[in-house]
Amino acid sequence: MDKLPRPLLLVALLILLGVLLYIPKFKTNKGIIKPAQLEASNMQALPQEPIEKLDFLNELFHDVKPPEWVSGNLLAASAKSNSDSLNKLLKWAQETKNTPLVGLVQSQLAELQGGEENLTTAARTLIFTASENVDHPVVAAYLFQQGKRLLDIVLSKNKKNIPARNALVVYQSEYENQPMKFLGTLRESLALDSNNIETHFLRLNLLRKSSQWKKAVDECQKLISLQPRNPVWYFQASDIYGFMGDSVNAKVFLDLAVKVQNKEKQ
Repeated sequence: MDKLPRPLLLVALLILLGVLLYIPKFKTNKGIIKPAQLEASNMQALPQEPIEKLDFLNELFHDVKPPEWVSGNLLAASAKSNSDSLNKLLKWAQETKNTPLVGLVQSQLAELQGGEENLTTAARTLIFTASENVDHPVVAAYLFQQGKRLLDIVLSKNKKNIPARNALVVYQSEYENQPMKFLGTLRESLALDSNNIETHFLRLNLLRKSSQWKKAVDECQKLISLQPRNPVWYFQASDIYGFMGDSVNAKVFLDLAVKVQNKEKQ
């Protein structure tokens, strides 16, 4: 397969605005992948060299100087952090709508608790927050790198951790831009769990981005079998058939999508 432009998995999920209410959040006890993290984008390549925390903070607060207590907490060594100071910092970040800082502090809280589940949550939070902030390369690179650090810890102990593996696919696609890596990770993940909605969602976006329409239709059929009451997959199938020039099946699945959607509203 030819090398595809970065980020490979960034494909718009919605076909109609009305579908928004029915988009699956792909909930696990490890976090979520949201469609917003997979929308089309043409961002520049992210820096691959290690990003220091101070460089991250300087970029994050390039235009706004934070209060001294915020700076103090952020510059403190992680080992000195406690849940009270982190929760106070999280509240400030949420009030100021500083999304990267919210993601970082949420991950620090999860990491502070320890254990595979919390470390997976922390890693996913960092990876997905990074994917939403690629228009700030230094910020995104730092979050990606910290997320990968935690993914390495989790997957070294449990290679079958599917939520962590799914986050790894996003990292390999959006940060490393390594198609062969994330294709291999996807194949391994589906071999471990052939019914994981999130993994299939990632694969569907990969197939759409690479215009592999027949395989994308098959992926939609799989997702429909797993979530027959979710109209998103029917809309997706209709859209893909439209790209294939099959107006008959496009209309069939559009009608099915509307029918399922209306039934779910009742």
